[in-house]
This record gives sequence, C-alpha cells and structure tokens, in this order.
Amino acid sequence: MRIALAQLNVKAGDIDGNLVSMKMMIDQAKQQGADLIIFPEMAVGGYLISDRYLQQEMIQMLLNANEIIKSWSNDIGIIWGNIHQIEDAKSNRDGRKNRFNAAYFAYDQQWVEHENHKMPGIYLKHCLPDYRFFDDSRFFKSGCDLSIELGYPKGELISPFIFKRENKSCKIGVEVCEDLWSKDYLIDPTVIYAHQGVDVIINISSSPWTLNKELSRIKRIREHQQALEDKMVKIIYVNACGMQNTGKNVLLFDGDSTVYDEAGNIQIEANDAFEQELLVFTLKDHIEAKKQENKLLKGLLTAIKEFDKQILGGQLPWIIGMSGGIDSSLNTVLLVKALGKHRVIGYNMASRYNSDKTINIAKTLAEKLGIEYHEGSIELLTEATNTTLSSYQLEPKEDGLPYENIQARLRGHLLSSFAAYKGGVVCNNGNKVELALGYATLYGDTIGALGLLGDLTKVQIFELCKSVNSIYKEDLIDPSLIGELKNGLYTFGLVPSAELRANQVDPMKWGYHDWLVQYLMEYPSHHPIAWLKAYQDGSWKKMPCAETMIAYGLDKPKAFAEDMVWFMKAWQKAIFKRIQFPPIITVSRGSFGFDYRESQLSYLENSEIKELLDKIRGK
Repeated sequence: MRIALAQLNVKAGDIDGNLVSMKMMIDQAKQQGADLIIFPEMAVGGYLISDRYLQQEMIQMLLNANEIIKSWSNDIGIIWGNIHQIEDAKSNRDGRKNRFNAAYFAYDQQWVEHENHKMPGIYLKHCLPDYRFFDDSRFFKSGCDLSIELGYPKGELISPFIFKRENKSCKIGVEVCEDLWSKDYLIDPTVIYAHQGVDVIINISSSPWTLNKELSRIKRIREHQQALEDKMVKIIYVNACGMQNTGKNVLLFDGDSTVYDEAGNIQIEANDAFEQELLVFTLKDHIEAKKQENKLLKGLLTAIKEFDKQILGGQLPWIIGMSGGIDSSLNTVLLVKALGKHRVIGYNMASRYNSDKTINIAKTLAEKLGIEYHEGSIELLTEATNTTLSSYQLEPKEDGLPYENIQARLRGHLLSSFAAYKGGVVCNNGNKVELALGYATLYGDTIGALGLLGDLTKVQIFELCKSVNSIYKEDLIDPSLIGELKNGLYTFGLVPSAELRANQVDPMKWGYHDWLVQYLMEYPSHHPIAWLKAYQDGSWKKMPCAETMIAYGLDKPKAFAEDMVWFMKAWQKAIFKRIQFPPIITVSRGSFGFDYRESQLSYLENSEIKELLDKIRGK
C-alpha cells in the first residue's frame, strides 16, 4: 500500500483555505499512485480556535466540509481530523450538544467501516488534554465518556477501520494526538489496538513544538514498545506544521511527521522545518529527512513569518526600538531574516544615560542589515514631561524610579506614534526573566504586537546570538553583548543595562535566575517551597545551577534566603504586567500567557515558607 503523509500547514479559522490545500495534496497523492492520504488533527478549521468551538454556525461550516472531502475520495482513502457533533445523544455535561475531536475516514465517497460496525467513518478522540494551553474538555466530550453514556464498556468505540482496496484488506487503528500520550489516562488506545491485531496505527496530531519535544515523543513510543513487545506495530504519526495561537501564546507546529517501526525506531520521516510536505511511501521504505541544525532559530523565524502573514496580512512595517542591547539586536536580526529588510524600521531613542557604545552598536547593526534607521533624543520630551508634572503641583526629579519609568514610557509612546504614522506594528523586546521579575515598564517596553523573546531566558538568548553569528557568518550581534560563562559567572564586554540612570546594571543573577524561572514554570511546574526544601536538604548542589549559585555567594544560607525573598516578591508583584504583555512565541514547556496561567495574588509568606526560610537562615 502506498501511503501519502500530508503534513499540512493548517491555518486556524481558515476553512476555505485549508480545503484548497487539502484538495491540492489529494490530487498530488493520486498522481503519485497513493492508496491512502493522511491529514493532521483538526485539519479543516485548525486546532486552536478557542470559543469558536461553541458557535453552532462555526460548527456547521466545519461539518459541511466533511461531505466535500468525502466527495474527493474516489480511488483514494482519506483520513483527516475535524469536529464531530452528535444530535441525538444525551446533552453534554453542561447542557450543550455533544461535540468531539474526531478523525474521519472515507474511501470511494463512502465512510469506511469499523471492525465492530459502530460509527462508520468516525473515530472519537479518547484522551483529552487539559494541561498547559490545552483545553479539550472545555469543548469536547471524549470517546470514552460517550461509550459509558451509551452503556458500552469504556473502550468499545476503539475498533480498527477495515480498509479494503483492490481485493486487499488492512486493519488500521486510528488515534488522535493525545491518544498516543496515554500514560496518565484511564484508557490506552494504542494498547487496545495492538491487542486487536491491527496492521498499523495512524496517529493524527496537531502537536505544538517546544524545545526537545521530539525526544519526548520517541520516549513515549518506546515505552509502548517495551510494554507491548511482539504485539507492537508500526505507528504513522502525522502532524500539522506552521503556527496557531491561543490569543496569548503563539504556538509552533514543526511537522516532523514520522513512521516508527515495531521496535520504536524511526523508519520514515518528513521535514521538521515547520514546513508543509507531501511524502508518499510504502511501509517497506526507509526515508531519512535532513534535520534542522538550529530548530529554535528556525521556529522563531517561522512564527514571525506566519504571524505576520496570517494575522497582520503580510505587508505592514515592523517598528523596533534599537537600544544597542542584546535583546533588541537579536529581534532586529530575526525580523529581517524572517520578513526582509524593507519590512523593518529601527529607531534609537537615546537619553543622556545611553552610552556612545550602545548607540554605535545599534547604528552598525542597522547598516549591516540595510534597514531604514533613525536616531533621536528623548531629552526634550523628558523635560517637557517634568514641566507638565510641575503644573500639577508635583515636584519631579531627574533621578529615581519615576524618572526612569518616564523615559521608558516616552519611548513606548514614540514607538506607538512611529507605528501609527508608518501604518505598522511594534515589536516587543522583552525576555522571559525580565517578565518573570517585572523588569519592564508598563506602557513602555511592554508594548507591541508580538513578543519574540518572551519565552527565552537571557542565557538562551546568549546561545542563540552565538548561533546567529555563526549561521550568518558575520557578527551581526555585537560580541561584547554576549555573555560568556567563566567559573560560574557570565562576563560581558558590555554589561547588560536598561541605561535609565548613571552606571545602571541589571539586577538579575544571570545563569541562576534564568534556571530558577524555568524550574518554577516548566510543566509540571514547581512551587517555591520545593526549591527552599532542595536548598535546605542540600540537593541543590546537584542542580545545573549549583556552580553559578556558589559564584554568586548563594551557598551562604543568609544570602540565598535574602535573594529568594527578593525573587518571590518581584515575581508576584509583576503579574499585572504580564497579564497586559503582548502575545509570546512559545518555545518552552512553560510560557507566560495561556500556558503558565496566573491569577493576581498577593505575596504571602505562609507558615511553611517562613519556617523554611528561618531554618535556612539558621534561626
């Protein structure tokens, strides 16, 4: 059997556009002699469309597409993901209609039958994720719940499709995404299919990419193999590619569709470059794809391109404040490499506190990239602001936190004004550690249409800048900005600074605070109590951050406790800023926004935290 793996760039909400792409790939598959073509989960309307799933008009448009796709199935089997709705079943638990995340299977304009003859042409997703940015149970009922509601055993609706073509028959077990990641669920479709003697399992997915996700997936495949041993069958994993979003998080889909053999090893693979591909093969083939050398860089460039095209129309200029610091330098490079130099306009808005070095770094980068670039001063604006404040019976000073924030807000005001007059959008330059600790000014450096680096720590930014300079064979990012780790501490040619006052340096302990942010956020996240306990029992010494902690003197208990209290207070006080931050490109297992979700809570040292801090301090 010749199988076409359709790694589709699914555009969320664009039913007509997705159908056009699906028809094109079906026609190509037929031309290449494919017997079966497989599309990803929710290929018709996208996986991440939020409460559009609650609109009956949207549901009906999605359902209407099923008959269209079925009409294209002459002489080829088609498997695709879409929503399913049952009109005559009992209402969902909240009174709404029963809706399901489903896979469909049509051949020769007919629905393909299951071995048990229940629900022809349809498989219902059984394992519904409700962690991180997933919210399946908000919109869908599981196949397991429907089975129980109908009086069946919970796995009754897991039955292989019998695909008959040219006097040959194949038993195909179809799953939807999380059904493969079933370790913590009450039902395991993969195990059930294996014991039913299927010939192959097909898993259709819209699985967002995060760093090292591919390693987690192959680990899960091999866990199945170890459990099933000789009952294990080949698994065809077909994933979406491109970008979809939750509103607050811009999520990447890398494709990386793969056929795993009975031993859990990779046998056939499509590209992992976040790009659409049609790959036709037989299950006897061995096909190796060229893998991305720097997947993080490729992912960020893809997110920018897709967000720009899908959300903004692909024509607006991007306005970026170029301070000469590492974050804005990296963002400028990313924008130019993703969209082209004619789409990016840089502005340096200096004050008396900005050094000639950083101003020259910004100018030099703009010249290297060939972008439109403008320099100016905000001194007159700060003076005018102070004069205006004086008319309101205030006594403004040219130092202190209010004055620093005025400078940041004036830059935000200017960038917004530049964008308005240019008809463009502003790029946000904040990084994850700054977001975590509130090291940003509301309405100043928190503005923008998209946060490119909002899910990257400073240390990750250092490494990415090194890669950028290496890949593009030029020091686009000035080397003096890139931290180098020596004896546990990051050293700089030019120390990171917001340059809002004389001799200012950033208060973060780079390396340690970067690690701590990830430790507290990445799924499954940790409470600060867990870290306090690790310090108390000495297990912190085995952590990757230990050398850096010692270099900062945090092996001294009082210094550690003092820093931890500062860190926790800063984190908690900054929630209101993060809630108002632009959408973030998500690349980790815990990203601010709709991934790592936060309520606004006061900083409270409860009794357990106080007790642990006291023990650490030696009281």
